[in-house]
Amino acid sequence: MRACVTGGTGFLGEALARRLLSEGLSVRVLARPSPRADELTKLGAEIVLGDLADKEAIAQAIAGAEFVYHLAANVTEGGDKRAVFETNIHGTERVLSACVQNRVRRAIYISSIAVYGLVAEGKPINEDTPFDAEPEKRDLYARSKIEADRLAMECAARTGLRLTILRPGLIYGPGRPLPIAVLGFRLGKTNVVFGRRELRVPLNYVENLVDAMVLSAQATGEALQQYIVVDDENLTLRQYHAARTEIEKGRTLFSSGWPVLVAASLAKGVGLGESLPKQQVKRALQDRWYDTRRIREHTGWAPRVRLNEAIEQTLRGRSSAVRRGN
Repeated sequence: MRACVTGGTGFLGEALARRLLSEGLSVRVLARPSPRADELTKLGAEIVLGDLADKEAIAQAIAGAEFVYHLAANVTEGGDKRAVFETNIHGTERVLSACVQNRVRRAIYISSIAVYGLVAEGKPINEDTPFDAEPEKRDLYARSKIEADRLAMECAARTGLRLTILRPGLIYGPGRPLPIAVLGFRLGKTNVVFGRRELRVPLNYVENLVDAMVLSAQATGEALQQYIVVDDENLTLRQYHAARTEIEKGRTLFSSGWPVLVAASLAKGVGLGESLPKQQVKRALQDRWYDTRRIREHTGWAPRVRLNEAIEQTLRGRSSAVRRGN
């Protein structure tokens, strides 16, 4: 089988490409020239040089593919609106159009739980939850993902494209620092977290997310499928940082979220709301429960690497796949 991966030289995309190659698939990656692209070539991937602005390169990368994994994105929260929207919205449109033209078996699009806005405290968020009704109050990344998701679903409905949309949370693993929280920072060996200890934190260990992507590609049933995917929907900041502190021998300080809310209000007052949207802060300080029953029931997915092992592997910089020799 042949698979195409956009964003294959990114953190998640490289992990996916390596997994697909290890399972014997023929893998083609759309990428700019880079050492990571060279490394994937050595592993057996075919590299098509280009990016999401290059319609011809996209068509070349997808031609003959049975499965297309669209991961490439501009993850900038602020900055140049035109650049973010060009990549995340118009780039996604080009990829899905090429999927339709090439009649791929299934396209898998990696979105984000960022598409969901404020909800009633403690109310479950699932795939039927409406997108944020006030995207203009969010950062550029969230706004672009909301629009791209709508575009993707409209494309599937209009063309019959078999499409799976995955919406993960905070992704981590070897090669990327452990997350602190949605709002927090690290100072030396101390993690400073803004928010209550019992707030749930939506984490995705990279290898578990790759499992979900691979399983989603094989799913049968409806043409359009949408899945929220986080490793543990009930994991709290207290539990996560207790496990992390025990392993890395650091410490965590919890602080009220009000200083960040005040800072966001002040930023908006002086015209800097794009850099720290107040709506974004309020959302981050909610106790948000992401319901993952649908992907577990439809695909049989469950996190293979548990929290403590995932933390240890991230700190060591080696994944279970590497350790197993895959």
